[in-house]
Amino acid sequence: MKLVIKGTVQGVGFRPTVYRVAKNLGLKGYVKNKGSEVEVVIDGKVKEFLKKLKDDLPPLAEISYIERYEHEVSRDDFEIVESSSGGRESSTIPVDTALCDDCIHEMKDKHDRRNDYPFINCTNCGARYSAIYSLPYDRDKTSMEPFPMCEDCLKEFESPLDRRFHAQTISCPRCGPTYTLYDKKKRKMGGIPEFCILLESGDIAVAKRWGGMHITCKLEKIPDLRDKYSRKEKPFAIMVRDVETASRYADIQREDVLTSPRRPIMLLEKKDQKKESLDHVAPGLPTVGIMLPYTGLHHLIFEMTDLDALVMTSANQPGEPMIMKNKKAFELNLDYFLLHDRKIANRVDDSLIRAHGKDLALIRRARGYVPEYLKFEENTVMGAGADQSGCIALSKDGKLYPSQYLGDLGVYENKYFYKNTFEHLSSLIGVDDIMGVGVDLHPKYQSRKLGMKYAWEHDAEVFEIQHHWAHGASLMLEYDLDEIVCIAVDGTGYGDDGNSWGGEILYCDREKYQRMYHLEYFSLLGGEKAVEDPGRLAYAAEKKAEGKSDIFQGKKARIFDKMMSDSVKTSSYGRLLDAVSYVLDVCSKRTYEGEPAMKLETLLYQGDANKKYHVPMINGEIKTLKAFAEMKNDPLRRKDKALSYITSVSEALAKCAILSAEKKGTEFIGISGGVSYNRPIVKIIKGYLRERGYDMLVHKKVPNGDMGVPVGQAFIASSRT
Repeated sequence: MKLVIKGTVQGVGFRPTVYRVAKNLGLKGYVKNKGSEVEVVIDGKVKEFLKKLKDDLPPLAEISYIERYEHEVSRDDFEIVESSSGGRESSTIPVDTALCDDCIHEMKDKHDRRNDYPFINCTNCGARYSAIYSLPYDRDKTSMEPFPMCEDCLKEFESPLDRRFHAQTISCPRCGPTYTLYDKKKRKMGGIPEFCILLESGDIAVAKRWGGMHITCKLEKIPDLRDKYSRKEKPFAIMVRDVETASRYADIQREDVLTSPRRPIMLLEKKDQKKESLDHVAPGLPTVGIMLPYTGLHHLIFEMTDLDALVMTSANQPGEPMIMKNKKAFELNLDYFLLHDRKIANRVDDSLIRAHGKDLALIRRARGYVPEYLKFEENTVMGAGADQSGCIALSKDGKLYPSQYLGDLGVYENKYFYKNTFEHLSSLIGVDDIMGVGVDLHPKYQSRKLGMKYAWEHDAEVFEIQHHWAHGASLMLEYDLDEIVCIAVDGTGYGDDGNSWGGEILYCDREKYQRMYHLEYFSLLGGEKAVEDPGRLAYAAEKKAEGKSDIFQGKKARIFDKMMSDSVKTSSYGRLLDAVSYVLDVCSKRTYEGEPAMKLETLLYQGDANKKYHVPMINGEIKTLKAFAEMKNDPLRRKDKALSYITSVSEALAKCAILSAEKKGTEFIGISGGVSYNRPIVKIIKGYLRERGYDMLVHKKVPNGDMGVPVGQAFIASSRT
């Protein structure tokens, strides 16, 4: 019998497990990696073999389905035979995962030959996607190719009973990569022990990991890091020693995710007693990003120091992608650099996740999650994505592969990253011909231009897809729906009337969408300038509502008044939150994306919704601005009027969603877009809907924000090809 097994079966110890099961059952035949699948030939006991195989699957392996064919066996034993390229169809590429407990134990064992060795790994853990150049997953197709195995490693690699049997990236201090510490003049200063001494003494340094580099220092040095790195307000992620340490800093929701092999950064709510001490880590925010060690280097740092927490933020020039190459690291204005001599095949940032109770909201989908796929249709399409959080989605053979986070595509280096990712992902999953490409409506989006370029190269049809329709479609794909009423709330999305949308109630299906309701328009004074200066938003909102405003006076007010009628209008909930943040003295200037709205969330946690503001619906427009002006001048405590106003607006959106669902005869209401990361807002809307008999659908596998847009674009494009 020949069994063709598909799923996550490469680089995860699958073939050694097949070998051991077959040998224990006394079977004859072979197991072979064919690039896109694993082929197993056995001479009997098929049912028993499959049951035992499924029971003994390695931690990272997953079987999607099995094909069976009659086949003669002409072998006297069971063997693992050499890989063949086979087809690339349906290949499942393993993700990077944190070190397993067995490897950590060996690394800490002073009598083990891999004691204190930072590149330790086995078939159950370690770098995968970040190290793979092409399939099948063999050593010569990874960044370990320049490091031939020593005799001891080769013996482990060839022993079917060893945990490292056919582990393509294994090495040891004799034959593997090495870390070297440099100063800014590129002089060698030692290795990991010397690096740890510098960290403890307060130095700020770069440390290279599997899929990129971190800037790291102890928490007390954050003010110096902000000066050096020109990040005055943007929050930093921190890495802590263990779960117990994390629980001292923050309230842990979903510990299972924090400690999982994926090891994402989790946005956790600061503990009350730690809020002041963590304010320099995440200024003005109710949350802090925390992750646990996941590489050998990380574990060694905490083993060799008394530190409980370190800043671990991506190493890059402002706006540019994370650094991969050693020589590029020296361009950063820092003093020390801990670099290794293994190349990075694929750049992958740390993934970022927020928990909404038991639900997970993916903010940045990268290490540990990419290149996992979503179930899809059989055709081959592309979603070109949006610009602020660049991402590509490619489909092949019933699977849709969203890429890792690609950054702001307005930056040239990120466009280059986009192109490289498209080429590499296409090669890995076997995309040779694309039938359709979904692009955003925004005429200036780089993602649109790049998507149209690939459509031209592949002679594919281009489908222009409105931004918030794509958000709704991503929910439809995730829940396998034909229609949905989507509460699409974010900072911006090009509307089909030429205005900036972002507070929308849309009815969506795969062929069309209908804008049922939207938040009241007000002017974006100066376009992107208004996004950077929330005072302009507040002025425009109050001026439209009241015909006057005291936010600006004199010459500036006269200039803004002249701009009012000619400016692009916005219905964005994100921009409305920015305006609220400004008038409540929470944030007067945006220094990073989403800052005013994110800082406003702190007030929303603290306030009481003890007043109802009147937010009527007139001709499809949810009138928010009269209530905004009333709220601004209300004598209530600012935290109470913040929550009261946001509750009034959010419940108006929820009410309109119900009216839309009733009109369209659907029971499905969901929420998507960047504002749906705001936990208080989601709680308000979900509660309003639940009280009236509706369950609100939220994202579980697709990012809420613009990284989810290419998923929706691909879903809509697929229905039209």
